[in-house]
Amino acid sequence: MRDRNLDIYRGGIRIYITCFSHLVWWEGAKVGIFDRGWVSAALFSMAIIFYIAGASFSLTSEKPYWVYIRTRVKKIVIPYWKYALFCFPAVCFFYRNHGGIMPLKDFLSYVLFTPPVEHRIFDHLWFLSPYLLISLFLPMLFNGIRRYKIPFIFYAVCVVLLLSFNQYYSELIQTAIVYMLFTVWGLYYKQNLGWQNIVCVIAAAGYLVYMFGVEKIPFDIQANKFPPNLLFVSYCMVILGLGGSYMKKGIVSLYDKSAIVRRYIDIYSKEGYDIYFVHAFSTLLLGEFKRVLGLNQIIADHLILQLVYVVVGFLLLLNVNVYVLRLYNYVWSLINRAVKVVFPASQL
Repeated sequence: MRDRNLDIYRGGIRIYITCFSHLVWWEGAKVGIFDRGWVSAALFSMAIIFYIAGASFSLTSEKPYWVYIRTRVKKIVIPYWKYALFCFPAVCFFYRNHGGIMPLKDFLSYVLFTPPVEHRIFDHLWFLSPYLLISLFLPMLFNGIRRYKIPFIFYAVCVVLLLSFNQYYSELIQTAIVYMLFTVWGLYYKQNLGWQNIVCVIAAAGYLVYMFGVEKIPFDIQANKFPPNLLFVSYCMVILGLGGSYMKKGIVSLYDKSAIVRRYIDIYSKEGYDIYFVHAFSTLLLGEFKRVLGLNQIIADHLILQLVYVVVGFLLLLNVNVYVLRLYNYVWSLINRAVKVVFPASQL
C-alpha cells in the first residue's frame, strides 16, 4: 500500500541531507566556515531515513522472503553497484597514484558496500552495510510485533542494554543495533504509541541533560555518531519524538501549498537512491569553486556571508544534484547502448 505522506517525507529528507546537512558539514564545518559543534546538531537525518524504511515496510503486502530480498537488491544493491562501477576508474587512479593496484581484499570490500577509499564520493555510503543487515531481519521483526503485540518500549530497553556491552561486538553490529531501533519505530507507523513515546523521549532528554549538564560532555553529535552511542540515540530520539510531528505537518503543508516545493520533493522522492549517491559530485564542484576563489575564509569571517552561503548553497545543490543525476543517467544510457551492440541480449 502506497502512502502519499511517506513519499513526501522521503523526498524531503533527501533534500535535507543532500542540500543542507552535507552542505553545512562537508562544505561548512570541515572547511572552517562553521563551528563543528552547533553544525553537528543537524546530523540526525539518517535516523529518519531508517524510520521511513520501517514505516514503508509496515505498509507493504506480505510476500515470500526471497521476493522481499529481491526487491532490496533491486532498490539498494544494484544502484550501489552501478555507482561503484561508475567510480571505479577514479578508485584505480587513486591506487595507482599511491604506488600500486587495488588489493583483492579492498576490491571485495568495495563490491560488498564498504568502499575502502576515504574520499567524498564514498563518505556518504557508510549506511549501506547496516541498512542491508537490518533489512535481512525486518520481516521477522514485523511479524513478531504483529503476532505477539510487542511494545515499542521493549526494543528501546533492549538497545540501551545492548549498548552497555558494545565492547563485545563490532562497530557494524553496534551501528545496526542503533538504527534498528529507529527502523522498528517506523514499523509502528500506523499505531498510536502514546505513553511509550513520552517515556522514551523523557528518558532520552534526561540522559542528554545529565551528559551535557552534569558530565559536561562537549556538544558534538558527530563525535558520537561513528559508531552511534547512547548519547546519539538519545539525541535523535528527542529530535524525532518532540519535533517529528511538526516536521511531518510542515513538509506536507509546504508540499500542498507550493508547486515549486512539490516539484522538487517529487523528483527527490522518485529518483530513489541514485540522486543520493551522485550528490557527492555536486558538493565536490561547490567545494572546488570555493577553493579556487579562496572563499572559505572570507565566508567564515562574516556572519552575513555565512547566512547567504547557506541559502545560495542550498538552492545551488538543489538544482545541480538533479543535473548531475541526469548526466549520470545519460552516461549509463550510452554504456547500455554500447553493451547491447556488443551483447544484444544484455542490458545494464
